[in-house]
Amino acid sequence: MLLIAVVDDDPKDAALLKEQVENYCKLSDHAAMINVFHDGLDLIRSTENHDIVFLDIQMGKLDGLETARFIRKINKDTILIFVTNMAQFAIKGYEVDALDFILKPPSMASITYVMDKAMKRLDGGMSKAQFSLKTSEGTISLTANEIAYVEVFDHNLVYHTTRGEYTVRGRLGDVIEKLNPDHFVMCNRSFIVNLRHVSNVQSDYLMIGNMRISISKSHRKELMKRFSSFLGDSL
Repeated sequence: MLLIAVVDDDPKDAALLKEQVENYCKLSDHAAMINVFHDGLDLIRSTENHDIVFLDIQMGKLDGLETARFIRKINKDTILIFVTNMAQFAIKGYEVDALDFILKPPSMASITYVMDKAMKRLDGGMSKAQFSLKTSEGTISLTANEIAYVEVFDHNLVYHTTRGEYTVRGRLGDVIEKLNPDHFVMCNRSFIVNLRHVSNVQSDYLMIGNMRISISKSHRKELMKRFSSFLGDSL
């Protein structure tokens, strides 16, 4: 399932854009959840990692460009699409690797164009970025960004995500093969961590939220190397 954000301080503009994106998803048979935010700060405070974000450039408290800069500090893969009344503002989108921009009021043709473009970019990494978990409560669809870490517990795998915890049968070795090696790494034989969610790394442990996870000697060198590379790419 796609997770899409619409960020616009004008409720009418936000409602129209949401409706048009919903129509696109229905016509193209893409399952999607669309969240609406009326301020860039509200988006930043949310816990979701959105696949696509439509950002109004001119907003009151925190404008679209500043919001985009913050997003890029924590997620370089989110697809950013600016929405503006004046095309000259959209050129600044190159500073944050925005996919494109659309002019207000958006037409269905412009929505279709930018969404087709966004889907092509997503499809390039979708096999590794999105997958399903078969739990006792049913099948859960996750994106890799939502996974904070995976651990082996009592012969099961526990996925700790931004949406909660999910327990499934499986092997940790099979999981690591499905995940992007630039973002996921084993820190000991029982844990895989998502570097996007790591806030602190010490010689023998790392922190994800309030969770302290030990780093084994055999995994320390590789983890430090990957974490340094990840920070360099994220700057």
